[in-house]
Amino acid sequence: MSILKFLSKYKWCIFYAVMSGFGLAFALQLLKDYGVDKFLMGVLFTILLLCFEIYLNWRYATKVLRQIDMPSINVYNLWGHFMNHLTLPLLLIISFAGFIFFNEDDLIRIVAICFLTIINLILFVNIHSYYKDEFRLEEETRYIYDLIKLIIFFFGLNLILNIKKYWEVELWIVSLLVCFLALGLGLLLIYRKNAQSLVSVAYVIIVSFGLSVIFMILSFLGVVFFGINIIIFLLFYLALAILHHKIDRTLTINVFIEYSLIIVLVFLLFIGIS
Repeated sequence: MSILKFLSKYKWCIFYAVMSGFGLAFALQLLKDYGVDKFLMGVLFTILLLCFEIYLNWRYATKVLRQIDMPSINVYNLWGHFMNHLTLPLLLIISFAGFIFFNEDDLIRIVAICFLTIINLILFVNIHSYYKDEFRLEEETRYIYDLIKLIIFFFGLNLILNIKKYWEVELWIVSLLVCFLALGLGLLLIYRKNAQSLVSVAYVIIVSFGLSVIFMILSFLGVVFFGINIIIFLLFYLALAILHHKIDRTLTINVFIEYSLIIVLVFLLFIGIS
């Protein structure tokens, strides 16, 4: 598909993505000019805007099917995809808003907002293609959900660490937040994959509890802020990858070793930089 054809076909998806980024940029400007209260109002405005955009995207995508009296595929699995089409974008906005609030570097803030805009563009294209029954494009962009989960966890964990640092929240509370964050994202994965078996749920619960315990241990040992963020994120990435391959029945010892080596290399790189 050429760039001009893509721009023409998905102009509304592009518009929605840009507007979501603009909403967060507007909230950032409110933070600079008026303080925290106005920033929270700006974030709330962005959340409401995002919900409205997702609704409009659904309405536009199913317009042709409604005109010829054909049901969209969303009728058959409404709640399953509602959780991913609405819950994940909202958690994404909140995690990015938290990162922007605590990070004082304007360049990094702008880069984060641009990154969010690109992620939302791919997401809107996927939602559009899903409700319009364009199976090939929907499948090609399906990876965005797993990517969003990883982004939410990384920035969400960063937000939790900042809450602990600046507001001196007790360690057991923030550890519980880490547990709930990992648990929620893990359950969303198995729900989207329609793999709500006892083994999968138990795995997500054990991993979430284990990450919270490791978070507490690293905090007791006095590991630096960014170090905790990287280590817990890498462990979550490995756990999510194993679950993903297990559900798809593609988990082998070679796949496990490959993911483990990647994580070790990234960790060693972090140690070398720090």
